[in-house]
Amino acid sequence: MKNNHHPFFQIFFFLLLSAVPAQAEKPRLLDSGIVKEIQRPDLLLLDNGKSYKLAGIRVPADYAPQALEALEGDVLGKKVRIYAAGGAAADRYGVMPAYVMRDDNVWVQSGLISKGLAWVSGNGGDMHDVFMRAEEKAWAARRGFWSDPAYAVKTPATVQGYSHSFQVVEGKILDVAVKNDYAYLNFGPDWKTDFTISLPRKNWRRFGAGVDFASWRGRIVRIRGWVESRNGPMIELTNPEQIEFIKP
Repeated sequence: MKNNHHPFFQIFFFLLLSAVPAQAEKPRLLDSGIVKEIQRPDLLLLDNGKSYKLAGIRVPADYAPQALEALEGDVLGKKVRIYAAGGAAADRYGVMPAYVMRDDNVWVQSGLISKGLAWVSGNGGDMHDVFMRAEEKAWAARRGFWSDPAYAVKTPATVQGYSHSFQVVEGKILDVAVKNDYAYLNFGPDWKTDFTISLPRKNWRRFGAGVDFASWRGRIVRIRGWVESRNGPMIELTNPEQIEFIKP
């Protein structure tokens, strides 16, 4: 998709400033050790027997082999430091999401993102802005999957056919509707078939007190998330970090 009006990631939109602190706290050190095994492209096993999930990123399945290879070169058999990923809780297997720093003071997540082997997930967190800067450079250089049409930034028209996948979509909000416990941002004239963003009421407070979604009408945005097929392709917006406002 041709995009000349702005660099890929000119961030960040004004509502986010009211939703999170101006200065994110430094992640808290949890653990350290030698990486014994790369269990998945986002899961590391240390020599102390603990596994940690790489927080804040998502690796496309098609690029899992390349991500595994990159991790083997970057951290296998090497010392890393483990930092808390905000208030993220362990899963049912006791695995904690974490930010992982290499011994050369580079975030493991940033290493994958900068190679074009992982997206920034948009799930929030202390390191979101750091990871976004790495993604901006990877996109600009068309590294990894950024040169693959299947993972290129989509438009509301081209995202059709990509349901049940993680995508980044850029387009203009044509209309805003609030119904029951959801706000809907519509990107086409027919909400039954065109691309839509849904925002559940339970998450509205994250975008600032008294946020007026109607004021977003006419804005050009970039949204990231899992595309579902619900009256056309739809992404549910749960965190401010999922959306960027490109132009007024």
